[in-house]
Amino acid sequence: MRDLKELNIVVSGVGGQGQLFLSRIVGEIFMSRGIPAYIAETHGLSQRGGSVIVHIRIGRSVRAPLIPMNRAHIMISLEILEAARYIDYLMSNGVAIINRKFIRPPSTPKAPHEDELISFIKSRIYRTYLLPASKTAVEMGMPISANIYMIGSLIKLLDYMNILSETYVDHLIKDLLPERGRDVNMKIYERGKKDLYEMIYGENFKDLEKTIFGEH
Repeated sequence: MRDLKELNIVVSGVGGQGQLFLSRIVGEIFMSRGIPAYIAETHGLSQRGGSVIVHIRIGRSVRAPLIPMNRAHIMISLEILEAARYIDYLMSNGVAIINRKFIRPPSTPKAPHEDELISFIKSRIYRTYLLPASKTAVEMGMPISANIYMIGSLIKLLDYMNILSETYVDHLIKDLLPERGRDVNMKIYERGKKDLYEMIYGENFKDLEKTIFGEH
């Protein structure tokens, strides 16, 4: 494995969607390879329905737990409005992987519509990929497992960018998931990988890879 200098991942959503669980899984995967990983939950409480953002910082050059604005390489968002809310954490050439789920806040009935939010996000980040994580999890009988789907999509991206071996993670992930519902969750994880790969096949992320590995 090449020496990973700094990989910054922002995970956003609302309380109850499992952002912290997702982030801890990612952190444990990297730490199992001896690579430092830092996780910090900020901006809102994780009670159900509240805005939640988790910072994941990985690599040997990381010295602080919070990601500065415009320094995240990847965003994983479990909800469209929360993706738009925190999109400025991403570098302009970063990658946004977003669950196509829109939750209109009851306190702000005049919030922008889903299509407006997607257009806004794509105007900021051209590498934006919308995936049916919640829809897939519901169809497979595990509605709370959209975060597992998103873990799969992230692992596929990291493998595609030569950051982390998908084969290595596949051997590890099963033991990191809760025993209850594990078989179904593994299928959801695989769907996340498959769906993301179909979107990024043929894409070139070399510019982002060089930033992550400090190879300018």
